[in-house]
Amino acid sequence: MARPLSFVSLGLLVGLLMLLVLVGTAFSWGTSARPAEAVPKVNAVVKCDGNPEAVRVVNNTNRRIKVKEVGSIYRPYGFEPVRVNRVLRRGRAITFESGPRANTNVLTKQYIFNSSVGDREGARVFTSVGRFSDRCN
Repeated sequence: MARPLSFVSLGLLVGLLMLLVLVGTAFSWGTSARPAEAVPKVNAVVKCDGNPEAVRVVNNTNRRIKVKEVGSIYRPYGFEPVRVNRVLRRGRAITFESGPRANTNVLTKQYIFNSSVGDREGARVFTSVGRFSDRCN
């Protein structure tokens, strides 16, 4: 017949199990998978060189947003940012163009980005869910 555990033996067994759990947890710290980085609500991507220049806006939210204005960052012209007031459905993208060959969603027929200043230049996009920007390379 098996002997029942005494309170001391039971206490030691519980303590040992707790110690194993704590040690196992301590060794597993830092080894878990990293959480996925959050996708920005709106992604703005600028192409500063070329004719036309382009600003692509992607809606990563789960609802419609309004793209209100688009403009440059470095020494913007007096007419910038350009009011566009376009509704962008979830998961959709729209490209705004500038420059002499701009023909789709035209901001202006003149160049607005100064690519000679590097990453000081870029595009700034104003939306119903905030401001977003991208820099020239």
